[in-house]
Amino acid sequence: MVFAFHPSGLIPFPFGFLATPPIRMLSFFFCFFSLSNYICVAERKRSTAQARAKADTNFKASIMHSPKIHTFNPKNQTSDFDVYILCKGLNSGKPLEKPCPNCFVISCKNSDDMDFYKTLSFGLWKAKHFHQFLTGSVIPFIRISDFKSTIKAQAEAVSKDKYAFVQDVHKVKLIERKEKQMYETLALLADVKKAMMYRHFKR
Repeated sequence: MVFAFHPSGLIPFPFGFLATPPIRMLSFFFCFFSLSNYICVAERKRSTAQARAKADTNFKASIMHSPKIHTFNPKNQTSDFDVYILCKGLNSGKPLEKPCPNCFVISCKNSDDMDFYKTLSFGLWKAKHFHQFLTGSVIPFIRISDFKSTIKAQAEAVSKDKYAFVQDVHKVKLIERKEKQMYETLALLADVKKAMMYRHFKR
């Protein structure tokens, strides 16, 4: 049995550890938390490495199996893995949620390919990479031959640092989401200011 000093007298402790001198206790806790922190950091690195490896595998598979690219035709059969890309106007190259008469179709074989080419197209569109290929005096458009060669070349270029590319695209989407929230807030504040002034005027 170990005793510890207390203003009211000696307090018995059944465990010798609780009566360990302060310096030894601090040393123990320091080592314990240092080890815990090391384990957490190692786990984060392992998770990042796994995510990077998965991204690398998906990108390599996507590049190895080049998808078929063609102009959209409502008479043709569509697939759940098709990626639709706007091909007319200043927003040519923009990925679409649904097909329209003025779009290209990237026919992918699986969801991994679809995610890759949708992400790649989004990145190229955001960087205004397709603007250099726009032609037409009235309504600008991009030729399917230029689109095909660009997608193929950029897919190979992105493969050199795939994980970083996916992460940057994800960050851009988060920023855009925040921008949208800010615009909505500004619009709401404008309505509030208008209402505050309007209530003072004769109707």
